[in-house]
Amino acid sequence: MASLPAAVPEVRALSRGLRLLEILASEPAGLALAEITQQAQLSKSSAHRLLQTLVHNGYVAQETTTGRYHPSLKLLRLSSQLVDEASLAEVVHPHLSHIAEVTRETVHLVLLDHDDPVYVEKVESPNPIRMYSKIGMRVPLHCTGVGKAILAYLPEERLQQLVDNGRLERFTENTITNPEALRRHLAEVRRQGYAIDDGEHEEPVRCIAAPLFARDRQVVGAVSIAAVSYRVDVETLRGWWPVLQSHAEQLNAELIPFFDRYI
Repeated sequence: MASLPAAVPEVRALSRGLRLLEILASEPAGLALAEITQQAQLSKSSAHRLLQTLVHNGYVAQETTTGRYHPSLKLLRLSSQLVDEASLAEVVHPHLSHIAEVTRETVHLVLLDHDDPVYVEKVESPNPIRMYSKIGMRVPLHCTGVGKAILAYLPEERLQQLVDNGRLERFTENTITNPEALRRHLAEVRRQGYAIDDGEHEEPVRCIAAPLFARDRQVVGAVSIAAVSYRVDVETLRGWWPVLQSHAEQLNAELIPFFDRYI
């Protein structure tokens, strides 16, 4: 295991536990406690305590007959999630790139994490003035295009919690902060199939967004086109709806296996 930089404090038990996982991963058929102790250069009692912690948390399995330890399927699931993330980017990026090429504006894909849309993919506009957004950034539901595209399709109980009983913070003069007004607006989003943010979160930004659904029509995210307002008016945004709709429908179909695992 590589040594840590001097500035990074080492948690000894964690470091030793990770070392045990590395040892076990190299021997999928399993190892006896004595073999693990020898390779890890630990005392028998220390190795046993660490292994039992790993067993308790599901990362290591112990055979009941031989007592040998081996990696569990939980490690396989973790590694497959990394593959899923890579696969997500492979599927999503061509669609976002084509939308950006047609519109010459920034395109985002977000996924809903608890009560927040989170940017997971982005293709920048080729124009000199771009969006201040980055992967991992969270945005509000009630005043962004991606947020409203998601909010409009949430179950009534969740909608009531977030809209009627939630706090609709004002960001600009255009932010909808009245629950009844927001509900009427969301009904219009459902009717037309897309949401528009007309400077509601950031005054100089406009965007159009379409929802993304899992297999059972459970809304899980959204895809959007965002632009600075001096360059793009609302009618221009609406004119981009056909290309956004087309790619959103394709993403809905292609990402269903990912969404099934995501939810």
